Amino acid sequence: MNNSIDKLFPEELASKIKNRTLVDIEISRLTPNPVNPPERTASNSAFLTLKKGIRELGVLETIHYCGDTMTLINGHRRAICAKANNIESLSAYRYDGLSKTERDILFKHLNTTSNSYSGSQMLHTFLCGGKVEDKYANDCNTIIQIGDYEKIGVGMEYLQTIRDKRKSPNSFLSGVSEYCKVIGDQSMREKNKVLYWMLYVGTAHRIKSLISLKCPAHLIKKAVNTKKPVMGTWVITAG
Repeated sequence: MNNSIDKLFPEELASKIKNRTLVDIEISRLTPNPVNPPERTASNSAFLTLKKGIRELGVLETIHYCGDTMTLINGHRRAICAKANNIESLSAYRYDGLSKTERDILFKHLNTTSNSYSGSQMLHTFLCGGKVEDKYANDCNTIIQIGDYEKIGVGMEYLQTIRDKRKSPNSFLSGVSEYCKVIGDQSMREKNKVLYWMLYVGTAHRIKSLISLKCPAHLIKKAVNTKKPVMGTWVITAG
């Protein structure tokens, strides 16, 4: 039986991980990883607690970085908090010879297996060219296909709008699916219309709520086609 399917890492990457080097690195030499969502380093209660803990005890957990590019792989918050506490260098694992794909795989493993990684944060990683789950990448590409039905490039604009709203593509695809099922039309034209409506007129939650509340399909469709919100009594607002 072939056990390779159970392995988390390609053999070449696994070898590089085993050969990593524990070093002291100056924080000023490190570069933030572009696929790391900015909200993961935002100043919130958890961030302030970490900052206080580092001030009292120092950095207790080793950070990880790519030796060839000096790009952080894991430990962005620790590096920021340490620098804020006038700590100039940290203990770190240096990985040499990583390709961008290998760095993305390692980033994903170190940052998503123990910490919550929302769909919105994963979208940031996708938009920056980072590694995400295949199903999630397929969802993003579906959004792109729906948007590009209108005009090439619109799909990426839709994804960026979803990211700006700190939402996940999955919520919008779910709304598209429920809407098209209710109106009995699975065409790309209708998918594009309702996706636009959820992004710029209503919300994904709103379209699903209307369907759940048994709002007549023809009224929902009219609201989507006319790009108007649906509020209050169905007949009054959509009629």
